[in-house]
Amino acid sequence: MKRRAPFIFLLIALFPVPAHAHPETGLLPDAIAEMEYQIVLDITPGDIKTRNKLGMVLCRKNKLKEAAGAFGEVLRASPNDFDAHNGMGLVRLKEKKPAEALIWLKKAAAINGEDTQVYGDLGAAYEQTGNLAQAESSYRKGLEVNASLIRRGANKETENAKRTALQAALRNVQAKMKMAKETK
Repeated sequence: MKRRAPFIFLLIALFPVPAHAHPETGLLPDAIAEMEYQIVLDITPGDIKTRNKLGMVLCRKNKLKEAAGAFGEVLRASPNDFDAHNGMGLVRLKEKKPAEALIWLKKAAAINGEDTQVYGDLGAAYEQTGNLAQAESSYRKGLEVNASLIRRGANKETENAKRTALQAALRNVQAKMKMAKETK
């Protein structure tokens, strides 16, 4: 047994078992991720990336006022932060304020026109305002960006999931447009 002890110790030292998952892995429930992001921000309050991630967790948890506050802090420090503009747009969408969401999401798209999801979010905002033609255009633009990202080597699994969601949204808005046309 004494001979095995150094070997076991070496194995443990070289191949440690993780004590907990990290919020960036996506394997943590939002409640735990929220707490971990708060801890990181207590230590490094200027960490914009973590503050944006906290804002997204808060948005998913429907803590919309707190999410807007997190994104607002990022925007005060970095007025052209894509993730904060996009996050603010998502908050406004959840609040059923599509006109405000459009302002934030258009700015996000202007900052980074190479993000598939921002066009899906823009399409949803246009749908909420009743502007189905613009929604359709946004979904189509998202699909173009998606195809371009895949050609350039983006994560296919992630982008394929986004493409599937955009295709469903596009079919849905086209069906709404067809129904509206038929009822005239």
